[in-house]
Amino acid sequence: MSGSDENAGAESTSKVSGVISTLGPASGILGLGGLLGFCSGIAAKKAGKVAAVAIGLIFAIFQVAAYFGYVTINWKKVESDFTKLVDVNKDGKADEKDLQKAMDSVNEVLSKNVPSGSAGFATGFYLGFKKG
Repeated sequence: MSGSDENAGAESTSKVSGVISTLGPASGILGLGGLLGFCSGIAAKKAGKVAAVAIGLIFAIFQVAAYFGYVTINWKKVESDFTKLVDVNKDGKADEKDLQKAMDSVNEVLSKNVPSGSAGFATGFYLGFKKG
């Protein structure tokens, strides 16, 4: 076995140990719903990172194009459309209340019919999102 193979194995073992130590005390309480929530939380965090990179790259490309005079960006229109898109509670502004309502909706959809109920799923999701 080469040194890099041993390092990869050690890294994998440490990640598993980290997950076990995170879920360890709560694993009996959380059950299947908690495990599914944990996995969903990790996936959500990874997807969020990919989305952030994509949005950042698109922004940079448009800014460079605007800088060199290829396009003109109507930022007031972009901001207005963005607010309409993320204003879940329709109060005219994008704020933490919209984020909370969106997270509640995601939790409701993902935890529907999960054997351990939504509390285990939500706790697992939080732990997975934090760990991932």
